[in-house]
Amino acid sequence: MPVKRVTKRATSGLVMLGLTLGLVGPANAQEYPNQPIKFIVGFAAGGFADSMGRVIAQAMSENLGQPVVVENQGGAGGNIAAANIAAAPDDGYTVLVTTAGISLTKALGTKVEYDLADLTPVAIPVSSPEVLAANPQVPASNLAELIEWAKAQDKVTLGSAGKGTSSQITTSYFLNEVAGLENVVEVTYQGGGPANQAAIAGEVNLVGSSNSAYPFIREGLLKGLAIADTTRHDAIPDVGTFKEQGFDGVIASSWVGLFVPASTNSEIVETLNAAVNKALDEPNVIKSFQMAGVKTEKRDVAETKAFFEEDIASWSKMASAVGGTSK
Repeated sequence: MPVKRVTKRATSGLVMLGLTLGLVGPANAQEYPNQPIKFIVGFAAGGFADSMGRVIAQAMSENLGQPVVVENQGGAGGNIAAANIAAAPDDGYTVLVTTAGISLTKALGTKVEYDLADLTPVAIPVSSPEVLAANPQVPASNLAELIEWAKAQDKVTLGSAGKGTSSQITTSYFLNEVAGLENVVEVTYQGGGPANQAAIAGEVNLVGSSNSAYPFIREGLLKGLAIADTTRHDAIPDVGTFKEQGFDGVIASSWVGLFVPASTNSEIVETLNAAVNKALDEPNVIKSFQMAGVKTEKRDVAETKAFFEEDIASWSKMASAVGGTSK
């Protein structure tokens, strides 16, 4: 009899322990956040991801009531930080801030130290659509005129931020695969800034770029020919989209997004997503992003995941067509 009583008590204790442990996940999710959140930016300070991430972090800190601390872990095109977050605790307190480079990594089949399935997108609120621009001396103000002019040349030179970058893949895909030009010679530079300057100086006829080229287009130092988005951009409203000029399917942008480990509680992911979307309504955030010349868009978690999947598919199609490298 004593043995039976001990067994019963032990069993009851185990049941109660199991019930308690079963409540830990939801309870923590309901209390989240109750400590500082760390943003791990996959690139150096001062870059696109870092500057956009810091604006979002400040606003989220205010509306979540907890500090959001930014830490830079640059290297390997953002993949070092991505690998660290994929292996991080799934408690929502360590968040990856990265760019469309993570989609390109998948599209190009780059070997990395993590599985993309180990990350889940929280929000992709900021984007900078790719743009095709020309030196002002190029006698074309739209894509039809560009193609007509290009076909009459021995060669057309295209500058980009480097092989396998978003701007290089986008513009190479359009000029070679969509427009069918066979005389494009690509010249790669160490970043978008030098590529823009080369086009301004006339070293190359064309340049593929993103928001770093917008100010030069507004000033007339570069001639904007097409923007790779579904709609025109307020930062360069006179530049038509590829689609409205008769070339559908050329949609590409550099973006900044937030990711957490895939096993993170869905309630925590929803909380973070809502905080990002709320941040986009803050006057200081709106002003900062307008000055940066970027687009913003609110998406819920499901829409964010769908966008990310479509982004990977789009980059995969273009990268496969151009080989992911310059000719």
